[in-house]
Amino acid sequence: MVTVASDRHHSLRQRLAVLQNQQFRYLLTGRTISILGDGLYNVAAMWLVFELTGSTFYTGLAGFLAQAPGILQFLVGPLVDRAQLDRVLFLSEVVQGILVLLIPLAAFLNHLNVYAVLVVMPLLAISNLFAGPAQQATLPRLVDDERLVRANSVFSVATKAVDAAAKGVAGILIAFIGAVSLYLVNAGTFAVTAICFGILSVPHRTAETTDFDLTTYRAELLDGITVLIESVAGHMLIASLMANFLMGVTLAILPAFAAHIGGAETYGLLLAGLTIGVVLGSVSASMVDHLPLGWLTIGGFVCSSVLWLGAIVIPGRVPTILLLTVSRIPIGIYSVCVLAVLQTAIPNELLGRVTAVISSATNIVVPAGLLCGGVLGEYISSESVMVAGGIGIFLMAMYWLLVPSLRRFEPPTTVASGAFGGE
Repeated sequence: MVTVASDRHHSLRQRLAVLQNQQFRYLLTGRTISILGDGLYNVAAMWLVFELTGSTFYTGLAGFLAQAPGILQFLVGPLVDRAQLDRVLFLSEVVQGILVLLIPLAAFLNHLNVYAVLVVMPLLAISNLFAGPAQQATLPRLVDDERLVRANSVFSVATKAVDAAAKGVAGILIAFIGAVSLYLVNAGTFAVTAICFGILSVPHRTAETTDFDLTTYRAELLDGITVLIESVAGHMLIASLMANFLMGVTLAILPAFAAHIGGAETYGLLLAGLTIGVVLGSVSASMVDHLPLGWLTIGGFVCSSVLWLGAIVIPGRVPTILLLTVSRIPIGIYSVCVLAVLQTAIPNELLGRVTAVISSATNIVVPAGLLCGGVLGEYISSESVMVAGGIGIFLMAMYWLLVPSLRRFEPPTTVASGAFGGE
């Protein structure tokens, strides 16, 4: 018994050893606080649109406008790879904090309407274009390769746990203080996050020996796309795009689905449950990263599909929330493991542009899913759209099963550094 307890303590200590890295703590703290505000904002914005219009078309349009600018993210990849990353992160937070204040200002001036909310959404997304690739490129510069899975796991667990809590609380806060007040809280979190990133010090990559002109920019842009085309990372991207399209469909009709079985608080709890499931999966990722990723993903997606469909079929608000929560656990495992694979297998000097290409592709399918879900919700029930989402998860498992390079993919911990594009 003592030996087992000692082993568990040692294992936990190993998983948390990455927290000894001060710069990682600054990055984690800043991102966590930003996620707190974003979780409140996302619930407030989508519910405010639904409250102002009562239409799933407008909630789908809102989600589309919030995601569509991300299509351009691949263009910033070469710039991120050459930029001072801590400065990029700081400026992104400052600009977003200013923009989010426009909605409370419109309410104060009695000019608040759905169009004001819809205009701010893409502006925030545009100002956030650099942040995602910059954060992904920053992590492997702060953490050794052998600790990337644990670092991603800690990062994912902390941020998604806060995101889940924020979304769960947001629905309750809306009922008491209104959605507009949550925008003010979000602005405050952007300010605190900017301070955290302001004291962050990220090692800069080795200076380039070539001038950075349009020709060089275009060549480096193509480098990021080539890595995806010529490696199994491209197949992983296709599966991830399928998952993100389905999530877009779900998010578009989720306010209507929540209104059918409850209200604003139910909407917040559903969003929180979806995030908590990913958190639990992220916690589990470091426990299963020694298993073959291919078969782990296939089995996980099948289980996720069954649980998702069960949540729709079994009546009652509590069973629905619980089953949807558990259905996201395999997704959390998948996300952390695949991210660690990419961060290890893609050379550091290419990581920013490859991540930007992936983000752009994701931001094509998510808005498409949001629009598709919003339109479908006008013609068929929200429950039917949710069922289609569960079937889609099963099809993702079949994709991994039918593609040999995915089905036979090795454990994340055995992936060689620079394997997807190294010399």
